[in-house]
Amino acid sequence: MYSNTFWSFFQVALLCLSLLSLVTARPPDESTAPTKPSTIQLRSEVVKTTLPPARAAAAAPATPPPPPSGFAGCYKDGKSIPEGSARIYTTGPNLVTVNEICLNDVTKHLQPALAEAWPDDYTYSVFMPALYKGNDTAYRCRGFKDFYGSAVIGRVAAAKWKGVTAYGGKYATQAAASNEARTFACAEAEGDHFGCVTHLAATPSETALAQCKALMFDAVPYLKAVSGAAGKTVVGGDFNLKYDKGSSTNVQLCVPNGYTRKGDGDVQHIIAMNSLVFQDTDHGGMMYTDHPWFSADFTVR
Repeated sequence: MYSNTFWSFFQVALLCLSLLSLVTARPPDESTAPTKPSTIQLRSEVVKTTLPPARAAAAAPATPPPPPSGFAGCYKDGKSIPEGSARIYTTGPNLVTVNEICLNDVTKHLQPALAEAWPDDYTYSVFMPALYKGNDTAYRCRGFKDFYGSAVIGRVAAAKWKGVTAYGGKYATQAAASNEARTFACAEAEGDHFGCVTHLAATPSETALAQCKALMFDAVPYLKAVSGAAGKTVVGGDFNLKYDKGSSTNVQLCVPNGYTRKGDGDVQHIIAMNSLVFQDTDHGGMMYTDHPWFSADFTVR
């Protein structure tokens, strides 16, 4: 695995893709917090799951492939989940983001894969479901048995573990033609890092850019101020935006000063605070997803 001065980040969209500690988080107390931006709405549906080192080894053995639950045909009867788990284990990243996935697939497969890669460390996941516009409730996976959304999964060295605070929310700006309200999730690993995941609107690009700006210029600084987070900050996901210097919806327009963006050449992006120094990226095809896996390596200043 990587040394303590090396940080690796892994993003994959797993569309076509008994908890040890599960809590539903509450939004921060706005009576004492900085003024919350109007571009986001914090939600209580966000779910946090943690695995301590002693339990991680027990949780790590491979589990049977999950039953079909994803929406898309390329979900391949759940085969994207063991494929993604294997990639997470062999890559051994510090932080993972996944999109279009069911909650149980995160907590029972992907997070244990990261725990197996780092058996002496704590791992966590923070999951935020997409929301159904019709009644403002959480989207469900096929069969309505589980929540459907995005997750950030991370590890913290046992000696540095102080707990994780989970945040989740939706954007004020949403695509008019879609029944799905797009959301984001963030995790503040106290004293170690701050990581977020999102899946932005598919169309129009102007909506995706507005959501991206709401996340990077409003939500991230606000939640970091609320939590007191500093240092290593990373955001990743399917932004449904591309890097195009000549475009009015260039993804680079939502990258704040002091941050670096790297992409997979398409719509997956990783935006990292400059306290992490970019080294390299890598990506590769996956048989059962509609996006490649994409990773970026950084060193810590």
